[in-house]
Amino acid sequence: MAAYLQWRRFVFFDRETVKEPGGPDGGGAGAAAGGAKPFALPPGVTVCDSGRGSLVFGDILARGQIWFLSRSLQLSSFQAYKLRVTHLYQLKQHGILASVGEDEEGINPLVKVWNLEKQDGGNPLCTRSFSAIPGNKPTVVSCLTVHENLNFMAVGFADGSVVLTKGDITRDRHSKTQILHEGNYPVTGLAFRQSGKITHLFVVTTENIQSYMLSVKDYPRLELDTHGCGLRCSTLSDPSQDLQFIVAGNECVYLYQPDERGPCFAFEGQKLIVHWYRGYLIIVSKDRKISPKSEFAGSDPQNSDKQILNVYDLCNKFIAYSSVFDDVVDVLAEWGSLYVLTRDGKIHALQEKDTQTKLEASHLLNLWFLASEL
Repeated sequence: MAAYLQWRRFVFFDRETVKEPGGPDGGGAGAAAGGAKPFALPPGVTVCDSGRGSLVFGDILARGQIWFLSRSLQLSSFQAYKLRVTHLYQLKQHGILASVGEDEEGINPLVKVWNLEKQDGGNPLCTRSFSAIPGNKPTVVSCLTVHENLNFMAVGFADGSVVLTKGDITRDRHSKTQILHEGNYPVTGLAFRQSGKITHLFVVTTENIQSYMLSVKDYPRLELDTHGCGLRCSTLSDPSQDLQFIVAGNECVYLYQPDERGPCFAFEGQKLIVHWYRGYLIIVSKDRKISPKSEFAGSDPQNSDKQILNVYDLCNKFIAYSSVFDDVVDVLAEWGSLYVLTRDGKIHALQEKDTQTKLEASHLLNLWFLASEL
């Protein structure tokens, strides 16, 4: 177990609040125009994702609209559901967006697949729509993921079920949907892992972690651990960390291969959001500890408390950046930067410094450590 309290801290990112366009530099998502007021999104954004040159937002209060924000801060939207949007998943390599939402009151979530490169009456073309309820049991969707090859989609539910779609996920006729997993604990995270021709699906609940091998008939399952995490507290690393599944509990952060548990890191504090970005682990957390089960019991873990965003380099064991935010909705990556969306609708850009600046900063810190030891 690696103790992060001994890790060195750097400031390898610059933080700026995204401003309205129209300043001397034209504004935009990568600029902080002098004198311009902060850019603010419409109220009610609760789900978001990014990819294909846009930040994508789902609105509950705006009656089922999906919004796209371009780098020049141009907002566009379309009516995706009659009532609300609850989940979004933007493919990185395709102009395909998957969403979950509701067209009518009651527990009847609908999965819709949108082709953003084709139009239907001025809106993205909806290529597929189907009910997400597993086995006709009314239950709430908790998470959604899609494989980049467009041949797998998984939907997790609060009742412990996972529904898997195999085949062309954009078409009804060329895919098959089935219940892959049933359990007693809410599903809090899903991630596909592709290694050569082998496809795995990681499933994490509030109480356990499992992997399914999808390249083999009958989808053999392996239980990896007997503890889990809260919603949005798991992610998949890139090849620099061997495509490991990362699960952030309140006491430790654990890494997993499809067949075993790997290293763990003693990052304490209640975890709220976890992402992987260009070799860095991004964690938004706060100190007050709370059971992940509370998210399914009607309480809101994201109140007005201050929240800490840390950027960890697990390979070199240092903290690349740390900052305090109010009410973080999510952290998105696009246009070569990180964007932190807060509950007030503001967007904060985190731009990684160039290599020379980081080398100079680390050299000065090493000199300070050497001087302090004399």
